[in-house]
Amino acid sequence: MRILHVVTLVTPDGAYGGPTRVAVNLCSALREQGHDAVIAAGASGFDEPPAAVGGVPARLFPAKRVMPGFGYAATRAPALGPWIKEHAVKFDVVHVHLARDLVTLPVAAALRRVRIPFVVQTHGMIAPHSHPLAAPVDRVWTIGLLRSAAAVFYLNAAERRDLCAVGGTGLRLRPLRNGVALPTAADGGRHPGALPEVLFFARLHQRKRPEVFAEAALSLLRSGVRARFAVVGPAEGAEAGVDAVIAQARAEGFGDELIRREAAVAPDLAGERMAAASLYVLPAVREPFGMTVVEALMLGIPVIIGADAGLAEFVESHACGLVVDGSPRSFARAMSELLSDESRARAMGRRGRTAVEAEFSIAAVGRELEQIYARILERGVA
Repeated sequence: MRILHVVTLVTPDGAYGGPTRVAVNLCSALREQGHDAVIAAGASGFDEPPAAVGGVPARLFPAKRVMPGFGYAATRAPALGPWIKEHAVKFDVVHVHLARDLVTLPVAAALRRVRIPFVVQTHGMIAPHSHPLAAPVDRVWTIGLLRSAAAVFYLNAAERRDLCAVGGTGLRLRPLRNGVALPTAADGGRHPGALPEVLFFARLHQRKRPEVFAEAALSLLRSGVRARFAVVGPAEGAEAGVDAVIAQARAEGFGDELIRREAAVAPDLAGERMAAASLYVLPAVREPFGMTVVEALMLGIPVIIGADAGLAEFVESHACGLVVDGSPRSFARAMSELLSDESRARAMGRRGRTAVEAEFSIAAVGRELEQIYARILERGVA
């Protein structure tokens, strides 16, 4: 099969996060299975857009945000539309990683007009929304596109409810797990005898709450905990709070080796950077499916997440980390608990890797997706 995946944005530092990583992982798995899978997307931050993303052939088009204050929803890639119009007929099926934005919505609308089979995967980005523009965008685009898709993929029950609330009944809803590739080795970046590192690795966005991580880290350093704490990710507006906490830490005599903020890491190097950590912490609220949480577990790293995260039940049922109430104090307690019991933390990491291999292997997800595409080509629907 010839398969096109469309995602909103590709950047050198992976700023768009999970949807782009999912698209790359799925295309990699499909290519391993012998299919011709390609990515099309907007791109920014490159001197010249690359011809491949994560080893997957890609057609990337200059993108920019056309309105301030609307985040990725205001991203546009004008040259992508004409390319889709000319080339979409060459693909058997198109997989749109759909959001309320000016890249993926117009692409899906164009596919509907020319009757190219398409599926959508929304990554928790299509939900009932209080923003005043959400309702008119949904009336003009979102609802009709959800109803026209040959399959609408959801991660969990909460996302299914949200999609039904936006699109109504009659959607061709199908569950689809996110998958991750197996690393060549776990624990590859950790050095015996070094201080354990606690890592935040995500966009520095308000919803991710990196300042909560920084506040918890500083409280632990003040209490005498011996560990290093690192905040890594692209700046998305919440970096000022992190920097303020780090400045306070410096004023109290804690050096850069103990608490610091690092620049974002290119997606191809993300696994190597994460592997150096002993503990992964993501204080995000309402995180539908934390790809970085799964990637940390695949590396054998125990995790700490909030109770409202989509993976909370998975982490608790497999005892591969700790689930907390979301307050800075609860995160600090959980970090202290695992830092003080290395054998317990390592056992959690081993259980996490085993569980992720069993449930979120990208090869298994790719085979499932291959079967869904085949049914669509045979019957028109999944």
